[in-house]
Amino acid sequence: MLNNLQRIWLVNLDTNSDSNRPIEVQRFYYFRPGDATIYFFLNLDHRSWEEAMKMSLRELADFKGEGILKVEKGTKPADFLRTSYANDLIVSDRVIEILYRYQVRSFSTYKVKIFHGDMELKGYYGLAITGRGGPNDKNNIEHYIGSLHKNRMTRIKGIRPTAWDGSDLFTCDDLWRVALATERVKAIFEKEKVTNCQFRPAENFQA
Repeated sequence: MLNNLQRIWLVNLDTNSDSNRPIEVQRFYYFRPGDATIYFFLNLDHRSWEEAMKMSLRELADFKGEGILKVEKGTKPADFLRTSYANDLIVSDRVIEILYRYQVRSFSTYKVKIFHGDMELKGYYGLAITGRGGPNDKNNIEHYIGSLHKNRMTRIKGIRPTAWDGSDLFTCDDLWRVALATERVKAIFEKEKVTNCQFRPAENFQA
């Protein structure tokens, strides 16, 4: 159900149909920590993250280690903290509480330990995303020959999941470190004034 959520309309381009019936679909967003330099920026201790860095956001639900990070710059904590490995999601316990309160189920957490100088910064977790979107629509994937080494390369322009399981938080199978969310999550985070989380429309994604 898409109750009380912003909707967009797409046209069914099935040429076998007598009419192009509009299909109601939800708009998706990719999200990550923001770039505001006032908030803490974290450097990874690579020994503690060696295993986790090879995992997808979904596989991180099974990470049994403890990632260690150190505040490198910035002056303020936030609900989302950016790291030197850009696709990590380090979130405050307030974010976890909000997700539980609004019954967002498609996530898990793993342990992190953050140091600000010699003092440990408590109340943060690594966020794993367990929902599934299937592969990205192949029409958003462009193959080309690189000019330097003449290698076959791939450019992604937009994300449209082809087998979304209905989860509010999810990833596509072939974009294993890109976190995706529904309109509902975006609206919740805005209502709760979650800090330093950046949402962008999935159709505008480029890599």
